[in-house]
Amino acid sequence: LLLSNMSTTTIAAPKMSSTPAPAPLPKPIVFATSGMGGMLGWVLVHPANTVAVRMNLSSMQGKKFSFAGMIRENGLMSVYDGLAAGVWRQVFYASSRFGLFETCRDKLHEIRGKTDFAGRVAVGAVT
Repeated sequence: LLLSNMSTTTIAAPKMSSTPAPAPLPKPIVFATSGMGGMLGWVLVHPANTVAVRMNLSSMQGKKFSFAGMIRENGLMSVYDGLAAGVWRQVFYASSRFGLFETCRDKLHEIRGKTDFAGRVAVGAVT
């Protein structure tokens, strides 16, 4: 065992930045980006949801489901059938849900001076 060269090292404290915090986003931007995020999420999830629904419907009818058969009969783009209704739902649902979450979370921070995990959970449950 070689224990020579054991010295203490000091770690310098990080320098505090003198740049001010960025200004908060305007509320219309918060609501718009919330809605766009919800719409994009639905566009990505919708094909899997469509396949799952068709699989459940065929099992309820006592038929065997096959993804290849679905594509052969209806075409590959059939997984996007009904997408418009889902996207319109997200325009209103995601915009209001996530936009109100951001707004209420910021208001809670103004009132309490902090935003902890429990506060975020409470705001998420209310909005």
